This record gives sequence, C-alpha cells and structure tokens, in this order.
Amino acid sequence: MHHVKFGKTLVATAAAMAALGLAGCGSGDALPPPPQLSSTAAAAGAESHSANQAPTAAQLEAMLNEAVDPKIPSKDKISLVQGATAADSPMFDELVKLRKDNPSFTWQIGTPHLQTPGQAQATVSALVNGQNQSADVTFVFDDGQWKLQRTYACGMLQQLGRTTPSCGG
Repeated sequence: MHHVKFGKTLVATAAAMAALGLAGCGSGDALPPPPQLSSTAAAAGAESHSANQAPTAAQLEAMLNEAVDPKIPSKDKISLVQGATAADSPMFDELVKLRKDNPSFTWQIGTPHLQTPGQAQATVSALVNGQNQSADVTFVFDDGQWKLQRTYACGMLQQLGRTTPSCGG
C-alpha cells in the first residue's frame, strides 16, 4: 500500500479524487474486446495505459497528488475526472484548500482490481480523528487514461454539499 499525507476532511473526497485520473468508459463507444490481463505486468507494478489492465496504486497516488497540488492550475486537472469540463475546475481549488487546511491526514490506496474492461476499483483507507475510514473507489478508462468515475465523483461532492456543472449543478 502507498502512504500519503492528505487533507483531513477529504476522506470521502480523497477516495473520490484518488480515482480522479483513473476512469475509463467511452461515451457511446463499443465495448473493447474481452480483457487479456497481464498478471506479470500488474504484479511488477507496470503502469496501465489500457482498458484491459487495472491502474497501479502508484498511478492513483500520482493522480491524487496532482489533484491537490496548488502549483498545478485547476484547469489542467479536469482530465482527472470522467466527463469533467473547464466549468468544473473550481472543485479542484476547493480540494487544494481542504488539503492546506488539513495537512496531516494519512491515507492508503489498496491494490486496484479490474472489474470489467475499462472499469477498475480500489479501496482507499484513511485515518480520520483516530478512526479508520475506507471507501471503494471506481475508476474508468476514458480518452486513453484512467480517471475517477463521474458518478462516483458527483456522489462524493453531493455528500459534501457541493456540486459542479458536470454533476448537474
């Protein structure tokens, strides 16, 4: 498992955003052929650039770090969430602020597993106020990269009382 420091109140959002750059379900496209999983590549920790291989925990960690990096403009982060547009970039500003306000939050990303071609899931665990919390986060392969599934991201934002244009808000 990979350990990262993260913003405290982002437990649910962190789990959602961990999936940010990891979603993959083409809109209206035909399903890809049945997966030919490469257990060797997955076991070796090779990054996935295919709908037929789950992303690595390291890939998800990199995406989460990108989502909360204040040095990266929010407009450059929209590719981390399935279906996000430039109008959604303010949600990343909020993530950066939440991380800044809660600098000592520890979380772990479990091994991602391919559910179906183009859809993977990973458990994200976090220690919040002395309590372990976890969520199963869904990612989709979209436009050649893994992203956080839109439905999951919208649900997490709704739980936090937030919305974005891509979520109907």
